[in-house]
Amino acid sequence: MLQKFPCPICGGEMHELKPPKKLQCYFCGEIGDANLTCEQNHFICETCRLATAQEIIERIGISAREADPIEIANKLMVHPAIPVYGIEHHSITAVALFRAVKNLKGEKVEKKDIKKLLALTQKIPYGSCGFLGVCGAAAGVGAALSALLKASYMSDRERTLAMNCASEANIEIAEEGGPRCCIESVYIALDVASRAVNQIFGLKMNPKLPIKSCKFPEKAPDCRRERCKFFPVK
Repeated sequence: MLQKFPCPICGGEMHELKPPKKLQCYFCGEIGDANLTCEQNHFICETCRLATAQEIIERIGISAREADPIEIANKLMVHPAIPVYGIEHHSITAVALFRAVKNLKGEKVEKKDIKKLLALTQKIPYGSCGFLGVCGAAAGVGAALSALLKASYMSDRERTLAMNCASEANIEIAEEGGPRCCIESVYIALDVASRAVNQIFGLKMNPKLPIKSCKFPEKAPDCRRERCKFFPVK
């Protein structure tokens, strides 16, 4: 008998499929032979299942089709390789925003684009919010906007727009108080950045913020619970 264990995506009970069934991978979207699934038919292909944090962020950054950066971020944050707290969230905000904007604009994303964002955001140190006064999630949306605008330290308007977005995200994250919550920071940074890209590019990005419906409180030992606007109401 197959030992019972929860689905890593939704927490539902997994069951064996005999014979195997063709299902779409929750993360990358590729079709594969599923031996296990849950009531919601969640399936993770072998490549995504064994992926490291960096690998899954890159993989989803290349394959995601969603136009909502929150959806892309949530997909990444439920992956077993992504810790509740960590520098991975700096890359998640950058990749989620960059990919969502590209999808809304109908533009192609090159693998090198995602790799460059990962290389930049991985340089942001752990605990930068406390030690440097700059949240890595805020810096992440700044990196994404810089990439979208092709900004550099020599740019004029583009540099200003990227810095304004990162600064506003940092302010709104700071206003929520502490201790830090990387997941909350991702949501706030992407919400701020969505407003920025709508104004800059004339888009209609409408992120679905999980107000009072966060899925991660029980995994976060430092969760501020009722002090957080995303804490679920039962």
